Amino acid sequence: MKLSKKLLKNFSVIAVVSILLTAVFSTAAFWFVFSDEQEAEVRQYTDKIISVYNSDSEIDLSKYYGIDDFRVTLIKSDGSVVSDSVDTNVSSMPNHSDRPEFEQAIKDGNGSSHRMSETLNKITYYYAEKTADGSVIRVAKTIDSIYGIFLFVIPSILIIMIGVFVVCTILAKRSTKKIVEPIKEMADNGSGSPYDELLPLSQKIASQQRQIKRQMRRLQFEKDKISTLIENMAEGFILIDVDKKVLMSNYSASKLLGADDDGVTDKTLIAFSRNEVLNDCVDKALSGESKNGDTTVKGRALQIITNPVYSNGEKNGAICLIIDVSAKKKAEKMRREFTANVTHELKTPLTSISGYAEIIASGLVKPDDIPNFANKIHKESGRLLSLISDIMELSQLDEKFSDEEFAPVDLAGVAVEVAEDLRSNAEKHGITITVDTKTAVINGNRNQIYELIYNLCDNAIRYNRENGSVKIITGDDNEHPFVKVADTGIGIPEKHHKRVFERFYRVDKSRSKETGGTGLGLAIVKHITERHGGEISLESSEQGTTFTARF
Repeated sequence: MKLSKKLLKNFSVIAVVSILLTAVFSTAAFWFVFSDEQEAEVRQYTDKIISVYNSDSEIDLSKYYGIDDFRVTLIKSDGSVVSDSVDTNVSSMPNHSDRPEFEQAIKDGNGSSHRMSETLNKITYYYAEKTADGSVIRVAKTIDSIYGIFLFVIPSILIIMIGVFVVCTILAKRSTKKIVEPIKEMADNGSGSPYDELLPLSQKIASQQRQIKRQMRRLQFEKDKISTLIENMAEGFILIDVDKKVLMSNYSASKLLGADDDGVTDKTLIAFSRNEVLNDCVDKALSGESKNGDTTVKGRALQIITNPVYSNGEKNGAICLIIDVSAKKKAEKMRREFTANVTHELKTPLTSISGYAEIIASGLVKPDDIPNFANKIHKESGRLLSLISDIMELSQLDEKFSDEEFAPVDLAGVAVEVAEDLRSNAEKHGITITVDTKTAVINGNRNQIYELIYNLCDNAIRYNRENGSVKIITGDDNEHPFVKVADTGIGIPEKHHKRVFERFYRVDKSRSKETGGTGLGLAIVKHITERHGGEISLESSEQGTTFTARF
């Protein structure tokens, strides 16, 4: 029960009890005062009659009869009634010698008594006084008893009690409010005390409030830290209770599982995601076993890791991590393909070299054909060296690097240098190489930028038409430096555009073999461009191909 209600109830009870006691005691006091007044009035009236009677015993007492509800009775010394103001037939009245007021008057000169009428609920006061001739005059007056008076004043008392109760209730409410409000303020602020008795409690509350605030700040800090960590996790995170309700999840979980809800709570796991592998792993975790599983959602390879959660030795739920392993799977696939391609690419020239050498060593070759076989061995060796060189360069590009090896590089200067270095090779293939350069400075590694432009130009020469041309263009487009290599070659079909930058990928394998390409040139170009924070793109048609590296 609230303190305010309890105080109000107590005040109300006190008010009611006080009103009742006041009414009872007031009525009793009124009765006693009224009774004394009636006795005094009867005595005074008796003294008045006695004084008149003693001065003249022959006086007619009938003139005093019937005045103010007084009953006057003249009684002889033997107790017989001489006259009575109420009952005129005195002969039928009993002897009054046994009446206490009469006996006392005969003995002491005066006497009084009162008698209660249970049937009429009235009380009669008697006062008797002995006259000079020995007779006794008795005066009586009948009034309502205390019960009768009380019943008479009940309506007034009730009205007064109700009024007083209303006033007391209002005052009680105000008093309660005045008492309780400082206590509430003390509880809220935890400082000071409105009452000396509550000072220890106030100090204890203030101390506890400070402690609670510190704990709340710590808890909020830890909660925010955990929430920030969970929300910024690339991995999906789901916390589930024993009823398979999702207690917490992050955006990554919704995104990876293709769910519409972000940070869903109070929802069953099956409503969150119907992925069979996920639900199976969670079921295992809720049964007390750790479980891993692999699944695919919207083309992404996902690894699901679930573990049971225990608290004080009791299983409370499960925790689930969802990891996107698409890149890992892709990298593994690329490594396998790369290993197979490297093996194949290295095996091909080695097989040729071994075969030609074996024929020469066996003596089956005519002396005139030896130079031709030696030339083929030299060509295949050069191809093998180029392949090994490109593989080593790709391996280096795959390694982590530091920006410290970067410096300002002008793309125009590197383009001119590449054009000069490849001019003789271009002329040998009947290709014209030209340069259209504007200053375009980037922060990068000059050797790698040279390799990038060189590979693009070398490919443009290899896959060009007879009497074709290669043009190197550099410039700056909205503060984005770029280098373009445009040729008039055979072009690249659109279906190959996305794959030409893959390692060992060739659009036309037979032509690549003729030109001596390793299939790694464009892969190296892409790695160098990305390493410098740029992107490589191509446009191609039957009239030629243009590669653009934009930084």
